[in-house]
Amino acid sequence: MSNKPCALCRENKELELSHIVPKFVIRYLKKTSTGAIRNMENPNKIVQDGEKHYLLCGDCEDLFSVYETKFANKFFHPYMKNNIKEFHYDSDTYYFLTSVSWRSLYLDILDFVENAIELGIDTETLNCLITREQEMRNYLLKKQPSVSGIEHHIFFFEDVKSISNELIDTRPHTTLHRSITSYTFFNKGLKTHATITNMLGIILFTLYSKGEQEEWRNTEIINGEGTIRAENQFINSICGNELAEILRNVRESATEISDKQKEVINNRVKSKLDDFKQSKIFEDLKKDFNLKADKDK
Repeated sequence: MSNKPCALCRENKELELSHIVPKFVIRYLKKTSTGAIRNMENPNKIVQDGEKHYLLCGDCEDLFSVYETKFANKFFHPYMKNNIKEFHYDSDTYYFLTSVSWRSLYLDILDFVENAIELGIDTETLNCLITREQEMRNYLLKKQPSVSGIEHHIFFFEDVKSISNELIDTRPHTTLHRSITSYTFFNKGLKTHATITNMLGIILFTLYSKGEQEEWRNTEIINGEGTIRAENQFINSICGNELAEILRNVRESATEISDKQKEVINNRVKSKLDDFKQSKIFEDLKKDFNLKADKDK
């Protein structure tokens, strides 16, 4: 792409196609899939890669890639491949999480500004998001040592035994463990604004404004050293509604798959039946099949 301002350093350079959700996540999804990867907005379309935009110059891509590699080796692959549940983190982890949410926030702000009236975004919310983006960008450029006003939380989607009756047919284990997404949302009434990024069940919430009634336990990653475990985590937040929304959207998309594509999927599974039975997808399907409806949820 011809020289244009890099979203991070703002210098006019040749831009590269940047992944919004890091490439190592997409690579793992492709490697462990028994079939093709589908676009949930158009489930009849097979895709070869995750969402990408001409966003960063080569120097800024290289800067981010250092922290991506560290997170992949310390968090992502141990959790996915070896079922490791305890992780020690440091400021590099915080940097990586900031870089992931910043990408989505930057792009979403462009959309929010252009379509503010249609999206119902007010000036106060928009100013909050713009301020946070600027703070994050300065931190990522190492012009300042920290980011004020934000919180990073990692929620590991582990096994569930029951779910609300309304969501019982959404196949939560299969859906959240086999999907990738990243977007910014806001709730004006509760004053919670955040970016959610699902990395195959490792779910990052970056809060830019936090409602007074929010409660998060054993989820926060601070800008320093600490330990986080994929257990005993608790979220009482409007952010939890976004997980339900992802489940509903995937369920709706599944109804749009054509009969021809359903046949393609079934034939592919039958041709690799032994491999499919040994896959994590099959394990997740069994967990979803055994889910019970929780009348209190």
